[in-house]
Amino acid sequence: MMARSVFHDLFSEEEAAELEMRAKLLSGINKWLSKSGLTQTEAAEQPGVTQARASEIKNGKINRFSLSMLVRLAQRAGLRPGIKLQKAA
Repeated sequence: MMARSVFHDLFSEEEAAELEMRAKLLSGINKWLSKSGLTQTEAAEQPGVTQARASEIKNGKINRFSLSMLVRLAQRAGLRPGIKLQKAA
């Protein structure tokens, strides 16, 4: 069983679920940026964002990105975003 995130202590179950998904996507995109070997400017160009937005990804500014935007950015970066559902405990 996966440990509950701090989001569940601070938000409703629905908001916590969305925040967990956003955090996972943001983290994956950030890892891609770090491993890409590209400069921040070059890394911003591939998913089609500004250097400032790439900086927000790097700095974990989760509140600056919607779930749908993070899915699109992950796809543009060549990642395969997905979802896995499991029954709530």
